Amino acid sequence: MPFTRPTWPESARTAVLLTFDNFGESLDLIRFGHAGGASADGVYAPRRGVERILDLLDGHRLPGTFFVEGWNAARYAPLAREIVARGHEMGVHGWMHEAWEKLDVDRERALIHRATDTVAQVLGQKPKGWRSPGGETTPATLRLVHEAGYLYDSSFGDDDIPYAIKVAADGEATLVELPWSWSLDDAIFYGHAPRIAHPADVTRLWIDEFDAAHEMTGFFHLLCHPRFTGRPPRVRALHVLLDHVLGHTGLWFARCDTLAEHVATLSATPRYDAPAVAEA
Repeated sequence: MPFTRPTWPESARTAVLLTFDNFGESLDLIRFGHAGGASADGVYAPRRGVERILDLLDGHRLPGTFFVEGWNAARYAPLAREIVARGHEMGVHGWMHEAWEKLDVDRERALIHRATDTVAQVLGQKPKGWRSPGGETTPATLRLVHEAGYLYDSSFGDDDIPYAIKVAADGEATLVELPWSWSLDDAIFYGHAPRIAHPADVTRLWIDEFDAAHEMTGFFHLLCHPRFTGRPPRVRALHVLLDHVLGHTGLWFARCDTLAEHVATLSATPRYDAPAVAEA
């Protein structure tokens, strides 16, 4: 398929998204039934990690988008409101970080609405963006997210640039999709033992990813988790990456909602059918 570089505001060459997933212990409760022990480190994010990342973004005057589970938004409502008050966007990341691909349609619909309504109540504004836990979806996810009033989804990893995707095979309704890739997801490198990457190695990889995106695609989408990147040496490494990125001209740093609104106006935005589904 021929590639057309996206057109960004003010003739920017590359759009940059800085996104952050989960804060709080909801995933630990699903995995372990409690929020204690060495592996249950979700509470580190609201306790330390989120604030460090907010300070880093503020120091560079950069916008971010935080995707939060509805349960965590309710438990840490003051922190959720602080994130938005500091100029960042909050999207939704499931109710408790469920194994999303295993849900039946009724359960999925109920969880989407519960999470959406909870985040809207906490913030006093309806969220515009959805990212499924783990990036996993069902054949119904896009349709249900669209029905819930979302502007965009950010669960897929199947392109280098944003696009419009039909939410069902039998209709014309679309969502904007903001794709990401595992190579720009800190969980792959900073997850749990036995092997955790050195922050300098991750930074070198991400610098290469940015340089290639700036040269070839015009879209750079970083995905971090405050429970991982919020640790001191990793925040320092993120600072090094951002210094490198900011050393380039022709950049547009945007929140996901702002970028999705722009993409929706472009006539050249790629438009794809709903994902294929296996025959029964």
